[in-house]
Amino acid sequence: CGSSSKFYSPTKSRTSQITNFDMYSFRAAQLFLLFEQIYAAALLRKTTAGANAIQQLAEQLPRGVTRELFQSFSICGSCNTWKRFGEENDGGYLLCMDSLNASDLKAAYSMGVQKHDKFSLDVYKAFDVPVFQYDCTVSHPAQICDKCKFFPACLSSKFEGKTSWTLKEAIEQSNFTDVPDRSLLMKMDIERGEWPTLLEADVSLLKKFRQLLIEFHGLWKEKQHAKFLQVMQKLKSAGFKVAHVHGNNFVGTYRNGRFMLPRAVEVTLDASLPLLEKCHDPNYELLDRPNKIGDTDIVGMHTEPNMLELPVEAKHHKH
Repeated sequence: CGSSSKFYSPTKSRTSQITNFDMYSFRAAQLFLLFEQIYAAALLRKTTAGANAIQQLAEQLPRGVTRELFQSFSICGSCNTWKRFGEENDGGYLLCMDSLNASDLKAAYSMGVQKHDKFSLDVYKAFDVPVFQYDCTVSHPAQICDKCKFFPACLSSKFEGKTSWTLKEAIEQSNFTDVPDRSLLMKMDIERGEWPTLLEADVSLLKKFRQLLIEFHGLWKEKQHAKFLQVMQKLKSAGFKVAHVHGNNFVGTYRNGRFMLPRAVEVTLDASLPLLEKCHDPNYELLDRPNKIGDTDIVGMHTEPNMLELPVEAKHHKH
């Protein structure tokens, strides 16, 4: 009948089959548990990302005048070399020197010189051009130089009994109206008078200037944002690009959603700079200084929407 080693044992075969089946079932259960954990982790990450996205979207500012105003202060002009003109703190401004040569400038203007005006002296020394100073709140200039001339007049002033001129009239008084485009330089700090002054100025007059250094005030006044935006759009239509923004730490910040700007900002606008491929939030430059000595300067301005706010097609294409 043959040897016992070749004898077929149903009991042994069934036992082996059951053991193998149990082992495979156990391994399948382990794999299922592992896949379940991976899925749960992925779902958690997706849910967390979704919650973060929803939160960020909730913090965004809806498209409209206020959001456009924030974006109008984004850096869109590329400047490589900066130089500080004026005081070390309040009254100092950053000029872009990339294309600012003495041979290109015919004159400079300092609008608002009540307490200090080292800016006029620095400009005169750097470019050897006439510097015209304007302020109706004082009877004499804060700074004297060989080619400086003072006018006791304000721009778009609301001071009763004081001389008030438009920007065009101020330039006419200096006898520098018939100059080439981009041959003038102007600093303006006139305590909210900048808005009406620039709003009523002709684009053709603004094109006479190569670079503007303007302190814009009252940015938290949302009812006036439409007018403020008109001014920024006019400057853009005159060829100016925002190259630098510094916050005045005397007055704090204005926030709306994730967007933030100081309530007053000193802005360098240049018409000769190349346009950046993509505008970005303002940077803090090495030559920046706090206006109010002893207080922390304002950093972290946010004027640009993030990727969540852009249309889907804008996320994958360069403009």
